[in-house]
Amino acid sequence: MEVTDELITDMVRVKLGGWSKDEQGVRRFAGTEGQMGRYIRFREGDGVEAAKTKVIEEFSINTSMEKIELTYEMPEWMDVDGSVKPVPIHIVSDDDMDMFLAMRVDINEMKLFVVPMALNMTLEIDGLKVVPLMDEFAFGEVMSKEELEKEKRQRLDKEVGDNIICSQVQREHVGDSNDGPLGWIGNSYASSGFATLSAALRHYRTVTAAPQHQGSPVSVLEPQSSSSTGDIRVTRLTRDLFSDFERAADGSSGDIGDNSEQQNGAATQSEVPERINDDHHGAPPISRMLRMLSLPEHTFARDATPVLDDNEADDNLYFGIFKYMRDELFVGRVFKNRDDCRVKIAVHAINRKFSYRNHRTTNDVVIVRCVSDACPWRVYCLRLDESEYFEIRTAHLEHTCPVEIRSQYPRQATTSVISQIMKSKYAGSGARPTPVAIRRALMEEYSVNVSYWKAWRSRELAMDLAKGSPNGSYGILPSYLHMLSRENVGTVTDLHTEVDIDGDNRFKYCFVALGASVRGWKFMRNIVIIDGAHLRGKYAGCLLTASAQDGNFQIFPIAFGIVDGENDKAWEWFFTCLKKIIPDGENLTFVSDMHSSIYTGLGKVYPRSNHGACIVHLQRNVATKFKKRMLAGLISKAARAYRKTTFYEFFEEIERASPGCAEYLMVIGLEHWTRSHCYGQRYNIMTSNVAESLNAVLKEARELPIVTTLEYIRGTLMTWFEKRREKATQHDKPLTPKVEEIVQRDYERSTCYDVAKINNEQYEIKTTTGLSYVVDIQKRTCTCEEFNLLQIPCSHAIAAAIRCDMSVPMLAAPQYGSFFWSLAYNGSIHPVPDLSTLREVPDGIATLTVLPPLPRRPPGRPKRTRYLSSGEFKRPKKIPKRSCTRCRGTGHNHASCKMPI
Repeated sequence: MEVTDELITDMVRVKLGGWSKDEQGVRRFAGTEGQMGRYIRFREGDGVEAAKTKVIEEFSINTSMEKIELTYEMPEWMDVDGSVKPVPIHIVSDDDMDMFLAMRVDINEMKLFVVPMALNMTLEIDGLKVVPLMDEFAFGEVMSKEELEKEKRQRLDKEVGDNIICSQVQREHVGDSNDGPLGWIGNSYASSGFATLSAALRHYRTVTAAPQHQGSPVSVLEPQSSSSTGDIRVTRLTRDLFSDFERAADGSSGDIGDNSEQQNGAATQSEVPERINDDHHGAPPISRMLRMLSLPEHTFARDATPVLDDNEADDNLYFGIFKYMRDELFVGRVFKNRDDCRVKIAVHAINRKFSYRNHRTTNDVVIVRCVSDACPWRVYCLRLDESEYFEIRTAHLEHTCPVEIRSQYPRQATTSVISQIMKSKYAGSGARPTPVAIRRALMEEYSVNVSYWKAWRSRELAMDLAKGSPNGSYGILPSYLHMLSRENVGTVTDLHTEVDIDGDNRFKYCFVALGASVRGWKFMRNIVIIDGAHLRGKYAGCLLTASAQDGNFQIFPIAFGIVDGENDKAWEWFFTCLKKIIPDGENLTFVSDMHSSIYTGLGKVYPRSNHGACIVHLQRNVATKFKKRMLAGLISKAARAYRKTTFYEFFEEIERASPGCAEYLMVIGLEHWTRSHCYGQRYNIMTSNVAESLNAVLKEARELPIVTTLEYIRGTLMTWFEKRREKATQHDKPLTPKVEEIVQRDYERSTCYDVAKINNEQYEIKTTTGLSYVVDIQKRTCTCEEFNLLQIPCSHAIAAAIRCDMSVPMLAAPQYGSFFWSLAYNGSIHPVPDLSTLREVPDGIATLTVLPPLPRRPPGRPKRTRYLSSGEFKRPKKIPKRSCTRCRGTGHNHASCKMPI
């Protein structure tokens, strides 16, 4: 016995491409380059043409030039003949499509492969054409055209063989059920009372046949009535793919329970679990059965699938076996809890366009009735003993109320119901539905029109269900920080609270630096990029970040802080926590924007360190103050210059263009914005783009509850560290990949230099332009200053190293080496255990109560985007040229077209 899933998805993975053979001759499906797969909803019974229409709309296929064919492939584990390579299967009829969807319910890895082709082409795969069989349970065979003609001739000469035709047999009496035909399963399954092919398939698996005799295969099918004629053919593939076939063929019997009952005079609906008897009286010997199956011997040499004996699952066995889909209601259906029960009943009512009222709802009972007193519709649910599960005990599902009363069904779409329906859309990462998207989805899926305000409230509820409540997130923050530090050795965390007028602890600041980042910092260059980004959740605030750049010029996050805003106290507190990881020193440099609070905090906590301003923010300030476009380019060239003489050349141009701008830059201090005058080492980092890129990555996390935000950051860093650690392990060169590219580029320049030896350490390099530079191999310097400031060998140093037979990678700083690169990401970041149980958290932390902050709500509508900095302007969107659909011209549309037809 097993408990089936409550909902069965009808979303199918669809890929666009074509079939081809690999080197081993196995047919593989190759997706179209640049075309991503899609998930498309198919419903059983729509048919193949409806499926093609959905695919054409989803992939925007031009039907005037192309057509499509639908194919799929059976999983390798279902291959019943090891000597036959897997082949694609062509969907050509509605029955084929229903069969694919029926199998897709149980086999999640099955995908739908779409093959586009010209209108005058047919589906050919390396000379083998997909030929579908005419049977409901045959999945198709692939044969050449010659084999196909031979097959047709053989069918005319003799009767169909024992392996294909199943004779008609009369069903035995089963249990205490009444005698009578159960109907055919095959081409006439619809006329047998089965709504879909999958329903017929489920029924087929429970039917058993009479004992068979040697040489006479028996049918697993039932005769419908005396008026039904014709044989129903089942291929041997059916026997191989469905385990119940062998059991039915050897004469085992099955019990089918009564599927309806009368209770209190009302018609009720129920579903009885399927049971298969193990009686084998009168069955043929095993060897005879194997010969009749016509399967290769190695088929039965396969090992069985491992089965985990889960003791916890045994506790749920008394709930019974239920096979139902989506929102169906019937006697015996079990819901996870009371809320799940209420939501499922509401969805049932919305889909069937009627309204109901809650007659009685307690902790143990849920009773709902139709809003019309004259209508007998009623569902009674009762909580099962010592559990949260609710079960439908009685149900009268027939409606007699008039249309004007049933039209009130949209009232069942409450915010709680909508949030339960939509919460899965907010569980993962990526873009989440907006209120407008929720309204559109409800109208398309359920024909329910809700207001924007209700959609917005439903969205907030759905986000709380999926991501956690913003209020409750602060309550578990101390426990989360404790568990984070315990699972990641060396992690530095700090939580600062303040006491309000009521004596409660309210959140103020939070600091997190993961142990892997703390250990990896020692392999970075001594330059830290800091920045702040606004949080957009219910409780505003600011996310402060401190990052470095590794030897491969990638972001290396060090620490994060969540504070109430970018003010002097917040930055000072953040730098105080950061100082536990990065001590103050004259060789340390910070790079940031020109926020005054950053200057104040660094002056108090890091008085010995150096500070460099981001030249992008400097350019924006200059553009706002002095209104001259040429200044931005000159400032960039002057700031990035390696030699002081080069800097003064550009600075003189700035002074000639705008004396006021030159004075403004002098007041700021040349050491704050130029590389050549900086007291520390800025290397290649002249902007805060590293921090801005990190903020862009964490954009989605900045509107989540605080614990979810920190968990999002931890998960992102865990993925980064793992990928970069693997990449560094596989890299077999002495320098990192990006530094190798720089060295290769500079080497090509150095091939045309003249190199003259001065002494054992010094060399003179003459370029093609006549300039002369002196390289000191021992001191690792060059008079061009690029080698000195970047600590990557310039083209002159490479020419000197080649001249003296010295290894070029030895000239680079160790932080650019692959060894330091791999050590930086040697540490792993581990996830936090489930916080649902806090038994492993000390009592002092588990009982600590932290309330959300009390921010002052600003006037007006909250902004979702940040304010632009001074000198920063929003780029205008490119407006596409208007084109006419009538004459294909531009500059006008179809209505104003004046071209003759």
